Amino acid sequence: MKRILLIVTLFALFAQGRAFAQGSNIDTKKYKFDMVIPEGYGFKQSEKDGFTKIEGYNLESDTKINAYAYVGNIEKAKIYQFGAKESGIAKESWIAIDNGETENGFAWWEVYEAEVGKKMMYAVVAKNAYNEVYYMFYALATPASYEKYQDQYLEWAMSCTGIE
Repeated sequence: MKRILLIVTLFALFAQGRAFAQGSNIDTKKYKFDMVIPEGYGFKQSEKDGFTKIEGYNLESDTKINAYAYVGNIEKAKIYQFGAKESGIAKESWIAIDNGETENGFAWWEVYEAEVGKKMMYAVVAKNAYNEVYYMFYALATPASYEKYQDQYLEWAMSCTGIE
């Protein structure tokens, strides 16, 4: 069931772009990406270790949705290291699910899933197609929460785009 939901989410994220428009938009033009905020999430923006962090949390679903942007050149290994630190899930636990090039404003993208204990994570690591900006987007939830609120995760995933 998880894999089917992931496939639907990934297809939506990279093939269809921003189809839904509920919630408020964060237009982070300085960091060359855009995304829709799912209903019920409180988001805040901050800086951490050179990354711009858009952090969202929903108490009802006990779900964290985060987006990170790094402006300038950075090695993938450093993105993975940062993502592991932020998510609390070691990179060794991430399973590569998919990857691709030149879609939805991204030059390249990689998709991972991980399930450790009571945490499930779906993550995308990507590079902007037009600028030297790198990203990590992830949703972190319990398996039960993911199944219950999958429509909100799908809406959010579909809205993440690299922009010029």
